[in-house]
Order: sequence, then structure tokens, then C-alpha cells
Amino acid sequence: MVQLNNTFEQLKVSEGGPAVQQKPSRPVKATLRTRQPLDLEGPELQPDSHAADSSTSSSAQLLALLSRLFAPLRRSPNFSATLQHVKGLLYDQQYLAAFGTESEEGERWREVYAARWVPSRAVIYQRIFDECDIAQHLGWKTPSGETNGGGGGERPRSEEEELEQERERAKLRRRLRQEGKSADEISQAVAELEQQFRAARSSKADSEGEGAAAVVDAIMIGAGAGSEVVALGAVLGVAAAGRASSGDADPTLAAAEYRPPPRVRVHAVDQGSWDVLLDKMAQGLRDAWPTLDSEHAEDEGGERQQPRFDVRFVKGNILDDKMITTAAGSSSPVIDFGSSSLRLITICFTITELLLQSRLETLRLLSTISRSAPSGTLFLIVESASLAQIPIGQEGRTYPLGKLLDHALCGSGGGGEKGGGAWEILKSEDAKWYRMPNDADEVYNAMGKGTKVKLENSRVVLRLYRKR
Repeated sequence: MVQLNNTFEQLKVSEGGPAVQQKPSRPVKATLRTRQPLDLEGPELQPDSHAADSSTSSSAQLLALLSRLFAPLRRSPNFSATLQHVKGLLYDQQYLAAFGTESEEGERWREVYAARWVPSRAVIYQRIFDECDIAQHLGWKTPSGETNGGGGGERPRSEEEELEQERERAKLRRRLRQEGKSADEISQAVAELEQQFRAARSSKADSEGEGAAAVVDAIMIGAGAGSEVVALGAVLGVAAAGRASSGDADPTLAAAEYRPPPRVRVHAVDQGSWDVLLDKMAQGLRDAWPTLDSEHAEDEGGERQQPRFDVRFVKGNILDDKMITTAAGSSSPVIDFGSSSLRLITICFTITELLLQSRLETLRLLSTISRSAPSGTLFLIVESASLAQIPIGQEGRTYPLGKLLDHALCGSGGGGEKGGGAWEILKSEDAKWYRMPNDADEVYNAMGKGTKVKLENSRVVLRLYRKR
């Protein structure tokens, strides 16, 4: 905590105003509903055509889902007037009035806000989740070139395990060559050894509670409006559908070796009253991708099974100490950053607001997360680049958000092996553009007449950390 409390004082702050940022990356341009590769600017961002088509197709699916959900709102004659009222509340910083009013009118304000701003943010977050391999991290997608009977049955291999297994393969090949075995016999023996490796990983996953009944948790701070929730659901749904259609599930595996992907419990934390809208979004996701629902409607006792993508809304201020627990057995309805099933934490377009609300309490929150989160947890922070200069002191000085987070979470040495902090940096962007695909407006506004919503591009600061 001492390190976090001293973060602002230790860091060098620009005297004349904003610190110099990195040059923004050039915007990424894509087209929905085509079979052509993305039109990307910048050679370092050029993907293959298959990846481009997959990205645009999944964005189209997500926008079509949101279009179905919000079309009745956009067709309402009061949509524009209600939207202007919500904008006025936000301009006056009356956030609790806009998002926390417990009435039918308040619910309409939240729905109109979501219809206006959720689609573009959801597309951006979906792309970020794909870039960060979140589906693989949560056990819904296997690493490239590796297959199993399901998303969650095998524990991922560490670098040390991969090296050890490669040594075993080389040793086996060398011995069989010395024995005069044919190439086919050697290949068969190596394949059998690979099956042994896979069975061992599945067995260890079961012993660690990561087998068929596994549950993993994702805590999404400031996610009440649902942008990151629907983005995550879409990423998992597309991953599961892609695995099934491409035949990634190995048909040679015995039935006993098959493991379905783990159930994902999303804890969406926000001060507003977003529970009703989040329930609608979650159900829409499960309707669009049935793999997100429970495998069987009821268990043997007739009880309704929990869905594989289970969204739970937690209302409250995350900076309130009563919201956080790190000790087992706490009776408070709080968020547990120390849960052994925690795999992912996100703070999207919220961290600057938290810092401005209370710098000390926000740093205390980061300290609690750093102290409590289990090893291997991913921590994703995304913020608008236009809000990425944090004011320090009374003299109008500012400091870049990304560097501030790196120092607070990874120590003065940064996110490398010698950083000394609780986290290592996996991905770092200080000014990256995410542009809407060309046909995004057309896809989202396709469901009937009504107010046309313009989806915006965004330039963001992004950090992906992994707990050491």
C-alpha cells in the first residue's frame, strides 16, 4: 500500500501540462458482411483474410443481436427527446439520477442510454477480448494447433511443461530410431505419448476443480450498461460455435475424456440500477448462442440448471470497503477478489472516473486486487484516450494514465521480470484506434424504422496485466 500511496509523488509529472503521449496508432478499418479482408492501415496490424472475416462476422452477429434488442426503443417517437434528457443529466454529472432512478421512467432512461452507446463500445470490447485471447484464457477455446474434447477439460500447459514434453518426444524418437523402427511406427508412438500428456492434463484439471463442473469468475467493474458483458458473451459464443463447426473437438477422444467449457459467472458491478436491462441482454446472448445456456434445462432433481454464461448484477460503489471481501466466510453481499475461481477482472471506460472520484480509494482498490487476486488472473483496463491524462496536485499538472497504472501495479521497474510488482504487462497501448466496420451503422439500424444511431470510433488506452 505504501507503494500505491506514493505513486503520484514518486512519478515525474510534466510541469507545463499534459505529458507527451506515444503517437496514436492508425485507425483500423473493417467491413461487415463481406468475404474480403479487413482494410487495415499500418503493416504491423495486417491480419490474414480468415482472421479479418472472422472478426467482421462476429461483429455483425453482435450488432444484429443488439439491433433486435433495442429496435422497439429506436422506433419510439419519444426516443430522441429521452436521449436529449439523458445527455443533459450526464452533462450536469447527475449520474445517479440518470442511471439509478427506480421508476419506469428511470428504466427507460437506462434503456435509451444503452441503445445509443452500448453497440459501439461492445464492438470495441469484443475486438479487444479477441486480441487478448480471453476465450482461451477462460477455457472456451484451445490454443492454436491444439485440440481437446471441450473448452475446459485440459489445463493449459506452462512453458516448463511444453519444454519437458518436447524433451520426452525427442527422447522417444531417438530411442526408436536406434531400435530401427520405421517412420510410421515412430509417428504412432509419438501420437500415443501425446495422448498420455493430454490425459495427464485432464486428470490434473479435474484434481484442481477445473473439470466438467468447473466454474470460472469474471468481475467487471462499471459494467452496468452491459457493453463488456455482451462483448464477452459474444466472444465465448462465437468461440464455442467455431469449435463445433470446424471440428476442433477431436473425434478420437473417448467420451470420458470430453469436457465441456466451464461455466462463466460474470459479476457486473455498478452503482446504477441495471439489473433488468442486464437480464435482457444475457437472455438475448443465450438465445443467439445456445451454447451459452445450460446443457440441460433441468438436472435430475428437476431444478433449473444455471446457464454456462451466468450474469449477476452487483449494485454498489466499488470504492466502498463494504463491497470488497478478501476473507472466506464474509456474510456481506460483496465482490471477492480472492476467489480461487477468479480468472478475469475488467475496468472499461471507468478507471479515470474512479480516480477523479477518489484517488486514494481507487489506489486502495488496486492494492486490494493486487493482494487478493490468484496467480494467473488477467486484469484488463481500457479507457478513452481523451481522458487519459490524470490531474495531479493543484497546479494543473497531469500524468499519463497508462504509466500511472504500470507504476502502481507493476512497480517502478515496469511490467518485466524485474518490475517487482504483483502484475506483469501482457499488452500495452497508449493511443490505439478502434474503428467501426463500414457497415456497422447499417447492421445496427436495420430493424425497422426509427431514430438512426451513429456508431463512433474510439481511441483508447489499454493495459492487460497478468498476476504473477
